[in-house]
Amino acid sequence: MAVLCLESRTLPTPEVADYIAERAGVAPEALTLLIAPTASVVGGVQVAARVVETGLHKLHEIGFDVHTILSGFGTCPLPPTAKSDIRAIGRTNDAILYGGQVHYTVRADDEELEKVVPRVPASTSRDYGAPFYETFKGYNFDFYQVDPLLFSPAEIFVTNVVSGRTFHAGQVNVEVLRKSFLE
Repeated sequence: MAVLCLESRTLPTPEVADYIAERAGVAPEALTLLIAPTASVVGGVQVAARVVETGLHKLHEIGFDVHTILSGFGTCPLPPTAKSDIRAIGRTNDAILYGGQVHYTVRADDEELEKVVPRVPASTSRDYGAPFYETFKGYNFDFYQVDPLLFSPAEIFVTNVVSGRTFHAGQVNVEVLRKSFLE
C-alpha cells in the first residue's frame, strides 16, 4: 500500500496515477491519492510541515554535507487560509521564510559551522524582505525567476555534538508575517 498527498485542486489522470503506483512498487488499487489545495487548512499544514526539509535543502545547496546531521526539528506558524491558491502560495512560503525555525544536531567541524550557519536563513537572499506574493508577482509568478536561496527558514540553530557548541543565525520577521497574513 502507498499513500501520496498532492498539493493540488484536482486528482491526477489515471495514467499518472498508474505511473505513480508503478514507481512506488504497488498495484494501482493499492495506491491512495489525497489532494489538498494550497488555499486550505490542510494545504497550509503540509507546507509548514516542510520547514525542516527546507533548511536541509538550503544546507545542501550551499555545500554542507547533510549526512553529518543526526536529527532535526522545526516550528512554523500556520498561515490563515487565503481566498485563492496563488495568495496561499504567498502566505505558506512566508510562514517558512519569515517565521520558520529549525534546530539540527550535527557531528561536524566548528569552523565549518561558523561559516555555513550564517548563510542559511532566508534573510541572506537578494529576494528577502517583502511578502512572497509580492516577490512572486514581480517575477510574473515564475518560480524559476525567484532566487533559489530564498527558500529556507527564517532562523536556524545548529548544535554540534563534537564540541557541544550551538550556532545560530537569522530571526523571525513579524512585520512581514503581519503584512502577509493580514492582507
